Amino acid sequence: MNPISWVQGLEGVTLAVVICGLLFLEEVGVPLPFAPGDLLLAIAGIAVAAGKVPAPMMVGLTLASIVGGALLGREIFALLGWPRVMRLAERLHARAPLERASQMLERNGWRAVFTARLIPGLRVHTTQVAGLNRMPRLEFLAGLVPAAAVYVGAFFGLGFAFGRPILAVIHDAERQALYVIGVVVVAAILMLWLRRRAQRTLESLGGWSGILKFRPGGAGVALIPVCIGLNVTGHAIAVALRLPLFGDSIGTVLGAVLGGPWVGASIGLITNFVSSNTVDPIAAPYAVVSVAIGFGAGLVGYLDQRRRLADWIALWSVCFLLASLFSTPLNLLLNGGKSGVPLGDALYSYLAGILHLPTFLASFLAEAAIDVPDKLITVLAALLIYRALPTRATEQAAVELDIGRAFVFVFRSPHRLARLLVAALCLLFFWLLVPLFLLAGYAVAVARMAHAGDHQLPGWDHLGEKLRDGLMITGLFVVWNLPGLLLGVPTDLAASGASGTGAGGAGQDLLNRAFGVLATLGGLWSLVVLILQPAIWGQYLQGGFGAALNLGGVLRRVRYNAGLTIVVGALAIVLGALAVSGFVTLIGGLVTLPFAALVSAHLFGSYSRLTDGAAAVARPAAVPA
Repeated sequence: MNPISWVQGLEGVTLAVVICGLLFLEEVGVPLPFAPGDLLLAIAGIAVAAGKVPAPMMVGLTLASIVGGALLGREIFALLGWPRVMRLAERLHARAPLERASQMLERNGWRAVFTARLIPGLRVHTTQVAGLNRMPRLEFLAGLVPAAAVYVGAFFGLGFAFGRPILAVIHDAERQALYVIGVVVVAAILMLWLRRRAQRTLESLGGWSGILKFRPGGAGVALIPVCIGLNVTGHAIAVALRLPLFGDSIGTVLGAVLGGPWVGASIGLITNFVSSNTVDPIAAPYAVVSVAIGFGAGLVGYLDQRRRLADWIALWSVCFLLASLFSTPLNLLLNGGKSGVPLGDALYSYLAGILHLPTFLASFLAEAAIDVPDKLITVLAALLIYRALPTRATEQAAVELDIGRAFVFVFRSPHRLARLLVAALCLLFFWLLVPLFLLAGYAVAVARMAHAGDHQLPGWDHLGEKLRDGLMITGLFVVWNLPGLLLGVPTDLAASGASGTGAGGAGQDLLNRAFGVLATLGGLWSLVVLILQPAIWGQYLQGGFGAALNLGGVLRRVRYNAGLTIVVGALAIVLGALAVSGFVTLIGGLVTLPFAALVSAHLFGSYSRLTDGAAAVARPAAVPA
């Protein structure tokens, strides 16, 4: 019998005693892989929401169990002492990490206890190291009690607010955490082993640091709308004529060759979102494929800009390999291994059903059979257009955005761990809304500092100002998205009415088509708002809520350098999608969502600084008194 299911079946005092007993044992140091504390606290929250046990009793007992168990665990490991533990640690080559943990507790005291007990996987081990280190009991208690209160409140609240579905999420999160720990350990070993070799390699590739800088201007940026149009038109023709091709990458490859990897990736991303609202409803999940193709094609172009025949062959090879490798898992996940192209689907059925090849191999070969000719035609078409373009580039405002700095500034900031931990706690308590607005306001503070040229994480002070900024920026994007939401309302009403009455006929069909057009326009508007995010943020940072609703001001920033706006907006979309994928594992989301929000905010702040000239030009001169 599943122990967790057994615990969920209990009620009243029995349930409280069992949960608290298991929490106590875990805190003492007894491993309980079948019933971790996170799940037990979520079950307690569900039980309170269902009326099985009073909330004050459950919260009080769980807090007492955690604090009491941790205190007993500290005493047990204090009795064991360093000599016994170190003898075992030396055999496991773990002496150095234990000594570093001990030094951290000695140096930071109760603050280290508070911080470490909130990090997944370190909660109980912090108690053990505190005991081995003979940390004073009162100092240990000073960090233990507030950390236990936050821990109980977070997972108890999740269970109370979301019910049983959160249990599966927490369970998957803990399993993913074990995978992450394993990957980190293996990566650390490899880094130590290959450190010198890797250092020489990085030195030899020093010139590649330019990839992380985006320089808007030139034909690649000027032709972004044309490239998107090429992609959408090519895909629409392939779908309408049922060709054994995709036809959606000509503009992506052309833009990547002309403008670099960031331009190519942006074109690919926007193309898929436009196609998903028009000609191909399932195109959105495959945006990752288009981003990979665009970035890969841009890297090949960066590697060798002489554009010889060998370079174009290399470009074709990279494009079809990336397309096949990234598409295959999506095909297996979304469509049972099929690509949606009739020829490829027939080949997959033959390979998997008759030849009995492994599913992944059959899907990959079927996908490659389409991608090889498709990307050959794509590269040939891009080559013809490239040869026809004038050699002189179309210049826009001369600006340079250091994208790489947006990804590393977090790790170069002082007190980064404490500040990121507060951000993760805000996300963990998002269901209280106020922490969510505080996190949004903190992102605004990051953008303000980047706008001022200060590339580090701000402190968690002036909370009233951060809360106001969070409310403002959230409300701002609600207002901007209202047209898209309103355009989708008739479609939702028509769908609910049709399902309730079963009405049909030519008139109803015509009405449904009209509503479908409105829904498509609504989806496109939402996509436009996502792309315009940098300009909207720039207006808010410079002039506040009213300025951010000024369509003319937003468009002036876009016109100042359209390529910069598109690339930063597309990059923010990609970061958001990756962060949401991390949120599926809860613990992963506690890392990916705040990090993505802070990186995006830094990009928006840097964008605002570069485009403030547009607003300055448009601002009328003051009339002398």
